Amino acid sequence: MKKIDPKKKIILDADVIIHFVKGDLIGVLPNILPNKMYVPDVVYQESLSRQYQIPIDNLFNFRLVHELEIKSDIKVFTEYNRLKKLFGKGESACMAYCRYNDDVIGSSNLKDITNYCIEHGIAFLTTMEFLEVAYVGGKLTEAECDEFIDKVKLKKSKLPCNTIAEYLAKK
Repeated sequence: MKKIDPKKKIILDADVIIHFVKGDLIGVLPNILPNKMYVPDVVYQESLSRQYQIPIDNLFNFRLVHELEIKSDIKVFTEYNRLKKLFGKGESACMAYCRYNDDVIGSSNLKDITNYCIEHGIAFLTTMEFLEVAYVGGKLTEAECDEFIDKVKLKKSKLPCNTIAEYLAKK
């Protein structure tokens, strides 16, 4: 299990948020780790579908997750504009911000983020890693984790395994 400095912010991409909405555990996500969680403004405004708007707005309204403006830092915004030509807006915003702020990305889009994160020493957590932390920390049972995985997959999202035990065995 990855060790994440509790003082670092976790910058969430849309895919992790959508997985937790689809799995009916969006209220659990902000409590898995002690870190403050943020969503880049471009992810919130452009990437999150209207069908998920109410549970996502609730995260902001209850101050469980905070909006992060990336346009205010010229280095971050310049890097974002460069990256969005190669990747999605959400991944680009998260990677650009974390490159210059030494924070942690929450994204399951490994195809897009892995090489960049390794190159720039950026830590990241996937949906399954959040689930692992919740399970190992006693915040979710094995049955709750497995039900989450089932629900997410039934709603046409991809996860790399069918149970938390299978995921842990592969590590």
